[in-house]
Amino acid sequence: MADLGAAFGFYPQLNRRRQGSPADSANLPVDVLRGRLAGLLGLPADIANLLRSPSPTEMFGDTSYEAPAQFPYTTEKFLKDLPLAPTSRVGQVAGQAASFVPLNPMPAVRGVQKVGQVVGEELAATMMGQRPNSMMSKVVPQPLFAVAPEQGLLSARAEPIESLLQTKPQAPVSDIGFYSATEQAALNLGRNKGTGQSFINDLMKAPDVKKEELAYTGLDDFLRDKPNVTKQEVQDFLANNRVDVQEVRLGDAPPPAPPPVLDAERLNFLEKEFSQLKEHPIDAPNFGQEKFEELMMLQNIRDNSTVESLYSRADSATSAAQRAQSRGNKDIAERYFREAEMLNSRAEALDLKGLGVPEQVITNPTQFDKYTLAGGENYREILLTLPQKPKALPEGFNVDAYSVNGVTKYGVYDANGQRYGSGATKEEALQRFSDLHQDKPYQSSHFKQPNILAHMRVNDRIDADGKKMLLVEEIQSDWHQAGREKGYQNKSGVYGEKVTPEEYKRGVELQNQQRNQSEPLTASEQAELSNIMTRHEASIVGARVPDAPFKDTWYQLALKRLTKYAADNGYERIGLTTGKQQASRFDLSKQVDEIAVPMVNEDGSRSVRIDPTSGTSIKLMVDDKGIVTGYGAGSTQFSGKKLSEVIGKDIADKVMKADADTKFTGLDLSVGGEGMKKYYDEIYPKFLDKYGKKYGASVGETQITTDYARDASGIPAQRPSKETIRYLDITPQMKEGTSKGQPLFAATPLLPATSLLDEEKRKKITSLLE
Repeated sequence: MADLGAAFGFYPQLNRRRQGSPADSANLPVDVLRGRLAGLLGLPADIANLLRSPSPTEMFGDTSYEAPAQFPYTTEKFLKDLPLAPTSRVGQVAGQAASFVPLNPMPAVRGVQKVGQVVGEELAATMMGQRPNSMMSKVVPQPLFAVAPEQGLLSARAEPIESLLQTKPQAPVSDIGFYSATEQAALNLGRNKGTGQSFINDLMKAPDVKKEELAYTGLDDFLRDKPNVTKQEVQDFLANNRVDVQEVRLGDAPPPAPPPVLDAERLNFLEKEFSQLKEHPIDAPNFGQEKFEELMMLQNIRDNSTVESLYSRADSATSAAQRAQSRGNKDIAERYFREAEMLNSRAEALDLKGLGVPEQVITNPTQFDKYTLAGGENYREILLTLPQKPKALPEGFNVDAYSVNGVTKYGVYDANGQRYGSGATKEEALQRFSDLHQDKPYQSSHFKQPNILAHMRVNDRIDADGKKMLLVEEIQSDWHQAGREKGYQNKSGVYGEKVTPEEYKRGVELQNQQRNQSEPLTASEQAELSNIMTRHEASIVGARVPDAPFKDTWYQLALKRLTKYAADNGYERIGLTTGKQQASRFDLSKQVDEIAVPMVNEDGSRSVRIDPTSGTSIKLMVDDKGIVTGYGAGSTQFSGKKLSEVIGKDIADKVMKADADTKFTGLDLSVGGEGMKKYYDEIYPKFLDKYGKKYGASVGETQITTDYARDASGIPAQRPSKETIRYLDITPQMKEGTSKGQPLFAATPLLPATSLLDEEKRKKITSLLE
């Protein structure tokens, strides 16, 4: 003990710190030499990174700043990667010290920066009264709080989440619960001005911002290559070019009309005028059709009569008149006839002008309610649509005054002086141009509404667990399915690059070689043919569909909307049909008895006869590309369509490869459904499961009651049939999360409102929640 000194005699726990390993001391020269070498090798990168670091004015002022990439081969990297790394703490310290004394001062500079950061944080905390007993509190002025932070309802140890969420503005949320993450990021940009590319870089760093939104809004084209842009310009552009997904619901009854209010004084005035008109037609004031319709409406409100009740009362009066007439009571009969005439006149006026009290009827009926599992209620069809986009004014167009008559003062002219639209003001002329020159919308073959991004068919169920469920019978995007098959128009509206005459001739030769099977096509020839024909078909006007967002994520948009809809309307679960149920629903063998190919021509075209289970046969002429070019009586709706659109892709492929006099019946028609199984058994459930995890939900299976099976004689079974489906619970966390809005182009984050907070606050909130 005496050898160790007095201190270690009284504090033996310090002994191990004094008695270092002999190996540590022996390795010190190697550690020092290794550190000097690391400092020498890392010196160029350290100096370059220091010179590339932003100045304070660049970080916090109005000048353009982009954080530059850092050179990787620094002193710290060589200290880690060089061989003979120190095995003791003493060796590590020696190596670090030798790395910058005296060769490389950069580690010391960074150390001073770190110390300054710590001192700054302590100073800020002291000034806010959070360090009342520290040494710095003796010299730093203290805040004059009426109530000290530690004594309030919430102490500093439990900072409320609300205080962390109130700092950033939020983008507007649409009526169906979506907001633009790009617009939200633009509202919280740190810079006020800079280059267009710097703003693109800033936006892409924000959570949930996707390149697709920048491209579809046109923001990338607007900002690219611009030397000077302000934050306000970016915000204004996004607000004016927002991707506004809207919703149409088929099958919903309109909201109840408010009860009509009777203006008794006005009714009394009109009845007196009308009576005066009948008695003194010349001296009466000008009553007119408009006043007559108003009189009919007010009388209808007073009598609480609908159009139907007026017609019914008129029929009763007519019957009474006929009975009185048969009994010889002419005066009574005439009175009843006049009453019937008056009631019929009122009913007709109300019926024609819609002035009666309307009944609550469904004015937007559904179209595909038969394609559902039995047993559902309240069937609806929900369509997600895009509004029609006005066509931008092309280059070379201008708006000038061309007359002074005040009605068509301004005209929109093209480069050749041709006028497109006109108006009393420049704004009216431009609006007229937009009305006349809108981009052609996409029109689905299933619905009359234009620009449908996706449609969802749903109904209400009570599942085997007694949960109220919104069952998704179908999710589909006709637009993007057509886009996958035909391609999309580009921004200029050009459909595709036309093939040259030589290329087209070459394509015909390869097609004939393939058709005649004189010599099998090689893999390169097959690829060449495919390229030529794809480009040729794409160059035909109308072959491609208009461009649209959500090409690969339309089903995510639809499912996110449905979970929001279910959460808002009191559902406990959202259900999803299976791929097998979908394939069975559209099984062609249930709708068609036979498909025949009576004739095949030398050029590959053929006649096709379809014999449905009910109704008359459909006869079509199909060219070698599978396009319907001719048709029999009653089949005009198929002209110009692909055969695959009429009978399905799988059976259409068989028909196009068949010889003459081939017939398909029974099991030959029970094909396909692989695509449906892929979506309904894999893609949709996987997305729902991933989406639900952040809300404490996962995809499971349950059963629903459909109908009662019947035997050959039509007698129903004693127990109802069951169908297994998948489901996702609508949890309280999901209701809370979706109520704040969901980003349109991305999956919903854990806390959408925190997406623009700094990383430290986000970590703190997450830890509090966990």
